[in-house]
Amino acid sequence: MIEEKLITVATFHNQPEFLLARSRLDSADIECFALDENMLRVGGWHSHMGGIKLQVRESDAQDAIAILQHTAAIDNE
Repeated sequence: MIEEKLITVATFHNQPEFLLARSRLDSADIECFALDENMLRVGGWHSHMGGIKLQVRESDAQDAIAILQHTAAIDNE
């Protein structure tokens, strides 16, 4: 089995925004992963630490970015 590289498609400095984005990708059947999620939970006041990184497999990255950009545009309307 060939392991696929994970790509960071977005970074969030608060958990609710991260959870919303992750649920949007889950709804599109794109498996996603959180990097540094616990760091924000433990020391949320240290947002300069880089936030929660939302990662997907390299083969899903373009679709994931498109979904997140599209839903961000809708949210801003």
